[in-house]
Amino acid sequence: MSDEIINMMKQIERVKNLDEQDLIRAFERGIISATKKVYGVKPNIRVEYKDGDIKFFWKKKIVENVTNEYTEISLNDARQLKNDAQVGEEIETIFYPKEFGRIAAQTTKQVLTQKIREAEKDQIFKDFKEKEGEIITGVVHTIEKGNLIIDFGLAEGILRKKEQVPIEKFNVGDNIRAMVLKVLRSKDGAKLELTRTHPNFIKKIFAMEVTEIDQGIVEIKYVAREPGVKTKVVVVSKDKQIDPIGACIGVKGSRIQTIIKELQGERVDVVLYSDDINKYLESAIAPIQIKKIYTDNEHKYTIIGVPDEQFSQAIGKNGVNMRLVAKITKWKVSVLRESEFTDEKISEMMEKFKEQLFYDLFKLGEILDIKVLKQLKKNGIKNLKDFIAARNADLSEIIGVNEERVKELKDKAIQIIDKGSEEKNESS
Repeated sequence: MSDEIINMMKQIERVKNLDEQDLIRAFERGIISATKKVYGVKPNIRVEYKDGDIKFFWKKKIVENVTNEYTEISLNDARQLKNDAQVGEEIETIFYPKEFGRIAAQTTKQVLTQKIREAEKDQIFKDFKEKEGEIITGVVHTIEKGNLIIDFGLAEGILRKKEQVPIEKFNVGDNIRAMVLKVLRSKDGAKLELTRTHPNFIKKIFAMEVTEIDQGIVEIKYVAREPGVKTKVVVVSKDKQIDPIGACIGVKGSRIQTIIKELQGERVDVVLYSDDINKYLESAIAPIQIKKIYTDNEHKYTIIGVPDEQFSQAIGKNGVNMRLVAKITKWKVSVLRESEFTDEKISEMMEKFKEQLFYDLFKLGEILDIKVLKQLKKNGIKNLKDFIAARNADLSEIIGVNEERVKELKDKAIQIIDKGSEEKNESS
């Protein structure tokens, strides 16, 4: 038994990060369980494992007359081990588990085998936990209800439908790269929650392809993305000698083309950051030219005029380009054809903008969660006037409160408008 157990101990030692004392305790549990089966008593046993050798110590109570040889030891026998031993004390005696026979060996082996499995699972979890926020490569194993199950060898991951890019198509057996959102414990060790839509996925892809980003010379300040449609990546260089856009594009577009290929054709614009909003906007909508510009720094609102023939390109399909520009600049941006860029048109647009601010639905942010307000917007409730005019039953369903609470919220909306009107009259 001894050689077999020692070999198992060495096997466990090879499992990384396994605490030696934890190993010994597991071993002791196996020996105690085996001893109980053989002798019918639960002993107090200590295992000592040192320099590849195992010793077993059985603690017994010193008595005058032994009535149970498995839990007691006579004073005479005890003094052969310790000269000053006294009745009532406990003393450890060396014993040899091989005396237990096959049952003891099998029981101990089962306990240690279980410990090996637990240690390996724990190690798998720890290894993958360290990969949270990183991109890893796996193989599509199965597809279940639109969710991709990814095989990473020692663990499985799930790329849920909501974390997939609509235009991307993967089949069973395809290699796939995804970012690890979260690592959870599972019966096999670890289960990975994955994403290909998160903005940080774009940052990591750029870092993998652009050496200057990986080294920290070029920094990605912002990422604005509509997955599968278009992404704008804002960069800045910490070294004046390095052109951050050129670094990201690469020689003859080699780097950016590799990134676009990974994103299965999604368009990617690299934008140069600037504290000057005019310069920032120029880079944000390049190669479209800004011919005229009006800025309201107080409200962070700008109106840009572009060549008439480039107007549609500036807006982008379904307005995607301007939405991304607004996200990376944190400004409200409107676009006009150059031929329409007149003082009268600017005044008209400014009045509409101020009205939007006046009736801004997000003024209810003190009493309603931002997620609820966004949900209202999705349901066509765009401002405070829409909120007041909407049916109580509809608002009740969207917000998830009763109609009495809806009435209270509407009263609050009216108070906000009235207060704003008073302040507006006082200022005028």
